[in-house]
Amino acid sequence: MSRVRQREVAGRAEDLIKELGLSSLPIKPIEIAQRKDILVQAWDPPQAGVSGFLMKNGDAFGIGYSKCINNEGFINFTVGHELGHYCIPGHVEKLLNNPAGLHYSHSGFVSHDDCEREADLFSAALLMPEALFRNALRRSGAGFPAIDTLAKLCVTSITATAIRFAEYSDDPVAIIVGNSGRVGFCSMSETIRTKKGLTWLKAGDSIPPGSTTARFQKDPENIAAAKQAEGVSMLDDWFDGAPRIEVKEDVIGLGHYGKTLTVLFTNETLDAEEEDDESEDDEDGYIPSWKRVR
Repeated sequence: MSRVRQREVAGRAEDLIKELGLSSLPIKPIEIAQRKDILVQAWDPPQAGVSGFLMKNGDAFGIGYSKCINNEGFINFTVGHELGHYCIPGHVEKLLNNPAGLHYSHSGFVSHDDCEREADLFSAALLMPEALFRNALRRSGAGFPAIDTLAKLCVTSITATAIRFAEYSDDPVAIIVGNSGRVGFCSMSETIRTKKGLTWLKAGDSIPPGSTTARFQKDPENIAAAKQAEGVSMLDDWFDGAPRIEVKEDVIGLGHYGKTLTVLFTNETLDAEEEDDESEDDEDGYIPSWKRVR
């Protein structure tokens, strides 16, 4: 999705917030749907992985979210996603052009379909509007504790909040979701995205084998029980071409999604590099410290 298209989609969400006169967090998507005369209800999905649906019957619309979702933040994100399909021009015509007038969604940044990705972006922009979110971010702190604080304030999923956190952070921050030693996707703050010579992480890339995240992933119970771990890494272990600076590494298991969420962060500038990169400890690659799992 181009940056221009991203701004267009996010702009639709901001327009809806202005239209409804919403000026404080949390933004409540179910109430927004009701104000648009859209029925919202929980339902049993026909297959695993389906998070929600948008349907049309005559001139009436309905939104459903999966009864399998037991997280209020992800319920909100799913409803926001369906509102995206409802609000983004062209989605209704494309997705509901079938005899049932029904579209099943896979929300939560797991789909590569353009419409699904746009609806995810719309939901994030709706639930965490830029001005309100930036103001809250300045008071939130750093790393996973900050993301957790913001998720509770916005009543949003950890993953969506983490991505939004990286988008607006002034410090170097990277959010990596993955499993089985591989990257699912990565979101980076502008300070990392724009670093000259740095190679972006992409889906399928390897997670550094000595990292806290790699160690954490080796025990499935860490993921299933949503345990957390803290450690440190070197930024260039994750990103080719990055300066060799130490970053904090927070990891959390994402429960039944079977993935981990990693937050890499530092308040150093990316121009600061270590003076001595040739110590014996670095011959086989830096091994991040394993601090704790709780």
